[in-house]
Amino acid sequence: MNRTKAIEVAAQLFLRTGYSYVSMDEVVRVSGISKSNIYYHFKNKEELLQAVVQYWIAQYESALYLLLSQRERGVEERIYSFMALLSTGIEDRNYEGSCPFITLYMQTPASAPEVKESISTFFRELQPMVEKLFQQGLDRGEFRKGIDPGPAASLFVAALEGSLVLAETARDTGIIEQSARTFCQMLR
Repeated sequence: MNRTKAIEVAAQLFLRTGYSYVSMDEVVRVSGISKSNIYYHFKNKEELLQAVVQYWIAQYESALYLLLSQRERGVEERIYSFMALLSTGIEDRNYEGSCPFITLYMQTPASAPEVKESISTFFRELQPMVEKLFQQGLDRGEFRKGIDPGPAASLFVAALEGSLVLAETARDTGIIEQSARTFCQMLR
């Protein structure tokens, strides 16, 4: 329980303040967990950062697996519900770290290459998941024939990441929804 709380607190602090500006002492203070307990779970800040990245990966992957499994729902409807989930997360974080992966990737020090590799792996695995979702849309007749789900998925991920950054800078999550709606219109 203490490990999970430390990760959740660190996740918020890293996105709000920036990884390099957050000390282990601040994680101790904000979480209310003893220093010895924090160091029992994480030998250093890089290990805590890796745990934070794994925390975000688990959250996003579970949401994506759920979307893929809900075959009774339309693909566009599932995409929009995922965008709503992303928007709510961004609003809950007060527009800080719109895409936790990009934010943390940019902040990762050279001393933690495994963190960057974890984030890179997440993005490599994200594209085929979106591709499967688009294939479901083709199979259901929601998207027009002739669309190649692989390149469409790659473009969608790039557009999604861009819309997350724009939503943060404009403090407007409507940008995310509009981007997804426009993308889906182009697939029909």
